[in-house]
Amino acid sequence: MKNLTLYTIGSPNGIKIPILLEELKLDYTLVNIDITKNEQFSAAFSAVNPRHKIPVLIDKEYPNGESNVIAESCSILLYLADKYNDFISNDIISRTKTIEWLFYQASTEGTVFGAYGHFSTYHNDKIIDPYPRERYLKETIIVLNYINSELNNKLFLVENKYSIADIAMFPWIIWIINFYNIEDVIDMSIYSNITDWVARCCARPETIKGLDTYHYLNIKNNQ
Repeated sequence: MKNLTLYTIGSPNGIKIPILLEELKLDYTLVNIDITKNEQFSAAFSAVNPRHKIPVLIDKEYPNGESNVIAESCSILLYLADKYNDFISNDIISRTKTIEWLFYQASTEGTVFGAYGHFSTYHNDKIIDPYPRERYLKETIIVLNYINSELNNKLFLVENKYSIADIAMFPWIIWIINFYNIEDVIDMSIYSNITDWVARCCARPETIKGLDTYHYLNIKNNQ
């Protein structure tokens, strides 16, 4: 029986965990939770996570039949990296920087990009006032400018080594390009540090396996 069970879907937050699990070469059971059908509110999943959010990882590799249930994508990334001592540095400065990127992703990149997508894609037909779209487009540009500047002369975000910082961050870039069609309003060619970095991340065989659990690179919004 597999010790790890992952409840997720192929969203920018949901895809992070399959990527890391594949990079760590761990065996796991994947349970799809289709949030477009409100499966996160089912009784079965609510018992796993009363906050009704994916992803959730259950780790049964503990004595006496105990399980560790971890929610929040960046928390799961940190848990797995610490448990298996990989994809995060043991150097205190680099480790702290990696965790800083996790906080930034959760507090800023994901929330800003998600808000832009909410107003520009999911509910654009309901929003008459242009302010929400314009505001979060400006915030998106600020985030892109920051990430691009931080990648100057770097292969990856921390120590020039692929880490959970990269795994947390790069799926959202793919999402805003492929699903939010950000290139209709932003010239992404000016962010060559970002696009080159995403290409490096996506060139890794195990990362590709993780992305392929949901055909993530092929997700499109044709609206």
